Amino acid sequence: MRRFPSLLLPLSLGLVLAAASCDPDEPGDGSGNDAGMEEPLPDAGGDAGEETDAGLDAGTEADAGTEEPGEPCTLTDPQPSMCGYGSFCGASSTCQTVPAPTCENFNKFPVSWDPATSSGPVIYGAELLSFAADATNCFSGRPMRIRTRIRAYSPSGRLPTTPSELAAVFSYVRPDGSSVVDASQYSNVVTSGDLTHTEFEVRVCVSDLPTVNLGFYFEEGNGYCQTATR
Repeated sequence: MRRFPSLLLPLSLGLVLAAASCDPDEPGDGSGNDAGMEEPLPDAGGDAGEETDAGLDAGTEADAGTEEPGEPCTLTDPQPSMCGYGSFCGASSTCQTVPAPTCENFNKFPVSWDPATSSGPVIYGAELLSFAADATNCFSGRPMRIRTRIRAYSPSGRLPTTPSELAAVFSYVRPDGSSVVDASQYSNVVTSGDLTHTEFEVRVCVSDLPTVNLGFYFEEGNGYCQTATR
């Protein structure tokens, strides 16, 4: 596993689709008969992320599950607002614990992150942008294209600002536990000027299924599960 060169991650905004139980998947040869197997879409070119120094507000963020009572927080503050490391300010303006990565994607991709002892980037949200057929950017075995927006924060700063920097510290984790690190699948990177909050788009081609499970991981940070449903 690659070491995270003290880069860390954060941000906010949007609705969160997340923490779900995933089905295991076997790697395939593009025939499309392995359920929920995701592949990075071929590099369509010209979709590189853009850097920005603009500070990011932590917009309304929906919790990835049933929200539980927590300390009050302010959604307009950058995440984690008034909440502690490993938590985030949920839609009800209360502190919520970041969901554990319980999906099958992480069964063979163990994550040792512990909010009590770790200090890496914290992924706290994943917002589904689109889930549709894409014959231009995908291929016959994986004809569906998923676009999702990841949000993360890092109290220590030094979060990535470009797709190439992301590829050095961020992984897309398949249901079989294998990971994909490819700068071409990242775009629209927006990182705050102090490098403590970030959001970016991840694009992958998947099988033609109504529901697909995705996994995401930051070096020295947490693992995060998202269930994408058409």
